[in-house]
Amino acid sequence: MPRRQYLHRTARERLASGALPRVQSDSIWGGYGQGNACSLCGEPIRSTEVEFELPPLAQHSGGILRFHIPCHEIWQAECAQHPCAAGPLQALEPRSLNAESM
Repeated sequence: MPRRQYLHRTARERLASGALPRVQSDSIWGGYGQGNACSLCGEPIRSTEVEFELPPLAQHSGGILRFHIPCHEIWQAECAQHPCAAGPLQALEPRSLNAESM
């Protein structure tokens, strides 16, 4: 099976299972990989590759989302094709610590 076809199928499966959130990313961070696993394909994102990272999501409790560039593109395409695709992602607001919350 061609790689892109495999990634599209994997994205649909991970979206259906809830392993990936169904959101359109409007904010991403980019940099060189540090060997972390891609949230779509599961392969490491090497230091010679660009890694896209999404801010923590209120809708997703599965940890930080990191993608190879093509994997992010495919995930977003599959999110857009689904009839109940959500709107833009909502990043978690940082919590401030104060004396009352301790």
